[in-house]
Amino acid sequence: MRTARPRGFTLIELLVVIAIIAILIALLLPAVQQAREAARRTTCKNNLKQQGLALHNYHDVHNKFPPTAINPGATQTGSYVAANQVLNTTGYLLLLPYLDQSPLYNQINFSLSMDNADWNGYGRTPVLNNPNLWKQSRPSVFRCPSDSNYLDPHNYPSPNMYTIANAMRVSYGFVSHQTEYAWTTPFNRVNDRAKSMFGGFNDAATIAEVKDGTSNTMAMIETPFMKGGGTYAYIFGPFFHAYTHTHVIGPTLYGINYRALPCADGAPTGCTYAWGAGSAHTGGCHTLLGDGSVRFLSENMSSTTLAGITSMAGKEVFGEF
Repeated sequence: MRTARPRGFTLIELLVVIAIIAILIALLLPAVQQAREAARRTTCKNNLKQQGLALHNYHDVHNKFPPTAINPGATQTGSYVAANQVLNTTGYLLLLPYLDQSPLYNQINFSLSMDNADWNGYGRTPVLNNPNLWKQSRPSVFRCPSDSNYLDPHNYPSPNMYTIANAMRVSYGFVSHQTEYAWTTPFNRVNDRAKSMFGGFNDAATIAEVKDGTSNTMAMIETPFMKGGGTYAYIFGPFFHAYTHTHVIGPTLYGINYRALPCADGAPTGCTYAWGAGSAHTGGCHTLLGDGSVRFLSENMSSTTLAGITSMAGKEVFGEF
């Protein structure tokens, strides 16, 4: 009497099935990754839209946009800030009540210093805000989900223009036509305001001063995290709660997604330099315009166009960009 052989897969059949599954995964994985990045990109765009609404709500209350920083420990701060009055307050903190973050805003004592960055030792107020407050408070609206992880909470204890504790690096910066090196006064109504909505400190533009039209003038722009913490990279801002030297973002300085510095992780593309605009998105980055709309700017945009939409009163004429 013959016994029936147990039925099952042969080794060849199993290998064929595994190969088919591997091919399907290889075909589907890029599509899944693209779908995830599309979702992250949409969230990033919506973050900027929320900040745009917050800027305009702030303007409705104060009749001007918020300053990018108040009494920072910057290069020339001593020319217009009294001794021992470095505050390092950021514009992000001023927007909190208009981003459904009033409980956090109400815990901040704005007469105290936010942190210790102080370029030339002008001196901060004697007492800091509670440093643990920043470690516990990290509003997601200021972080693009496409950005890689940063060294949060970021700490830099050395006493200079980058000193900060328990900091969160943000993905969006206030657009400026220049860096702090040129700011010897608060936001200058004649010079700075002819160039960008946010420039020097302690003041900012009004809608009436945006002569080029709010739909043709940048207010904020994405700024990418630094990969791997390469030379200088890990100390670059901007940071949420306190000013440091690389606080504003200057698209006209280096364009979009400019890569210069080597990275500690050996990334072949390099790290974006300080004050740089850009993103982890392919091909460019988002910008918030003065009217509250958000546009995606190509990294191949001409420097002339980029300078024109940075300026708020340069009288340039642009169509679609």
